[in-house]
Amino acid sequence: MGVGRFVYTPLLPLMQEQTGVSHSDTALIATANYLGYFLGAIALALLPSGARSRVLFRSSILALIASELVMITGTDVRLWLAARVVAGIASAAVFVYCATAVVGHPSAGVTFTGVGVGIATSGILVVALGPIVSWNMLWAAAAAITAGYAAIAWSLPPGAPPPLHQNSSGIRASPSARWWTLGTSYFLEGLGYIILGTFLVAAVSTGGADWTGPAAWVVVGFAAIPSPLLWAKALRRWSAESLLAVALALQAFSALLPALVAGPAAALLAAVLFGGTFMGITLLAMDSALGLGIPRAAAALTAVYGLGQILGPLAVAPMLGDGFRAAFVCAAIVLVVAALLASATRRR
Repeated sequence: MGVGRFVYTPLLPLMQEQTGVSHSDTALIATANYLGYFLGAIALALLPSGARSRVLFRSSILALIASELVMITGTDVRLWLAARVVAGIASAAVFVYCATAVVGHPSAGVTFTGVGVGIATSGILVVALGPIVSWNMLWAAAAAITAGYAAIAWSLPPGAPPPLHQNSSGIRASPSARWWTLGTSYFLEGLGYIILGTFLVAAVSTGGADWTGPAAWVVVGFAAIPSPLLWAKALRRWSAESLLAVALALQAFSALLPALVAGPAAALLAAVLFGGTFMGITLLAMDSALGLGIPRAAAALTAVYGLGQILGPLAVAPMLGDGFRAAFVCAAIVLVVAALLASATRRR
């Protein structure tokens, strides 16, 4: 999923250069992926059995690979839009299945490292082969890599079904209020994170060498690989809600940094902080939801996150005429609010 969903980001500058696709069309293609992710999560929230369906999981893996292969068949933007919608739906199904299978397990952090591996792989692919092969050959290579990773994940068993009984004390107002607070915080994370995730590579590439943008994406991926393990280890000492607030605050700083400080050092630190927090935030939010006893937590949180992803780029689009600074400041503000809300979910 890390390759199939995220390879579009480092490939985007090359696709623009070689196909002449416009900035507005590339934004639409990115939004199509976010829309698919949202629709997939909504479907799984409404049909919870899908979160534990091995048939759906395997079908989604195959659909994700197919969506990458469709990208090489031409330069029709409508075809690309359809392919990225399918990739988004498939990514949501794969993520929810995996999260449901491992959430609450002591080794859950290991599973979440896979997204970082996929991101790093996609960045390395573009840095290594971008100068010597065409954009469509890179999509074909990405599909082959996705298939290789899929072979490892193919036999993952589904998660255990939820308990059939509720807490005998009943549902109290405070957990319900905390659930809405957590959901709002995670929605804002989706909105703020995607601004940085969408435009960080482009911002780093502006005025720099061709390889700097994809290289920054590699840094994001390498930082994301160990981060779930580190956040999971921290869970042994601190509550998920407290750690979630800290992670969101660090991500807010990663958004603010390139807005205030120019140069490769600031961009590198922003990439490290961004990569080191966004999958940790997902792990911590899922753990918090599990503690609240929220039914279909993975699908519900993924849905609100997906909605934030759709709205984020649209919200900052009018700010991009003079560069990315205003968009990154906006993302930082949103993430600070998310951190405050996460802090408010802590058990008193």
